[in-house]
Amino acid sequence: MAKIVLTETETEICTLLNRVADHIRATTNEQLTLRIAGGWVRDKLLGLASHDIDIAVDHMSGFTLAQHVTSYMQLHSIATSSVGKINSNPSRSKHLETATTKVLGQFVDFVHLRSETYEEDSRIPQIEFGTPEEDARRRDITINALFYNLQTREVEDFTGRGLKDLEEGVVRTPMDAEQTFKDDPLRVLRVLRFASRFGYEIEKETARAMEREVVRSELERKISRERVGVEVEKMAEGERPVLAIQLILKFGLYECVFRAPSRETWADDVDVDAMAAESVTRCTLKMLDEASLHALIPSQYSVTLHDRRILILASYVYPFHAAVAADRKRNASVALLVVRDGLKLPTNDADSIAAVHMLVPRITAMAALCCAGPVERNTLGHLIRDAGARWIVATVFAAAVQLHKGVSTDQVVAT
Repeated sequence: MAKIVLTETETEICTLLNRVADHIRATTNEQLTLRIAGGWVRDKLLGLASHDIDIAVDHMSGFTLAQHVTSYMQLHSIATSSVGKINSNPSRSKHLETATTKVLGQFVDFVHLRSETYEEDSRIPQIEFGTPEEDARRRDITINALFYNLQTREVEDFTGRGLKDLEEGVVRTPMDAEQTFKDDPLRVLRVLRFASRFGYEIEKETARAMEREVVRSELERKISRERVGVEVEKMAEGERPVLAIQLILKFGLYECVFRAPSRETWADDVDVDAMAAESVTRCTLKMLDEASLHALIPSQYSVTLHDRRILILASYVYPFHAAVAADRKRNASVALLVVRDGLKLPTNDADSIAAVHMLVPRITAMAALCCAGPVERNTLGHLIRDAGARWIVATVFAAAVQLHKGVSTDQVVAT
């Protein structure tokens, strides 16, 4: 049987919440059960640290339970914080009201178990109180549908597949895959994200459903660009960004995910080679390897996590680097428009990515000049001034593009 080893703090939190449940049963005759749901259970079973504790409760709302918890802690002179209520926001894929408060110094979220039903033309479900089985079945994938029962201290697998899939490294939907994706097409991107995050295999029926045109069409039609951007950002920040873009390309989702403005607005008919996104991402990671990076930039400088994120996103949209389109009475980089409008990421990110793309040919040309002989300080100074704070990111990316074009690593670093 799968066992979860709790930290000292987790043990104290679980014990306290069990006492709250006992108190509620004794004072209200409400026979409720508390469970930790979802990602925390998955990560703990994988031996990963997790601070994302979501308590799922039957027979009452999460907000009501959070109030009970706070009242109990106050009664026993335990430090409390206010209970925050995060209202449902279907347009942002937040279908359920959530309450959050600190329990023994750690933030804990509280929700009620639920069932979901969908209308044909909407990804916004009708929410009702549900059983653990119903709550597990409505989740995106089986490894995210596991529960940890606080009373029994046991893992519960109501889909019957979650534990096995976790052991075997498989990503699958709890119910019929095509219907699952048609109900909420965002789950397609979540399947890709978790498969790339853990390096897991996508189960065959799940994969077949993702390849169906009706599913791709629903993803295009129902999902807001903000939600697409959130998933892409998490893939870019993950441990396997190359696998993430490989899967996007494999399932024919590149144009849907990285939505560009209409071709009618483009200044020229530029060819977009989507497959270049994978190659450039791979080359970018190679240049971020410690040995390559130390050879490329002075040792007193470093690439931050934010820089890495910009580099991966720039790699993902590299296929658009040469394209320009009309934008608000001026021309703008299509890559910028994909990031800003197609993914709804911050304007600063879009500007940085467009600037990095623009600097690539200038940095490459300057490197060739420097190799050929002395270069006037003014010439080099203009480039450094234009690159500004982005010069490290732009240099790494320019090297990655050269690698993508077939130049050897040794030649790139030497140049």
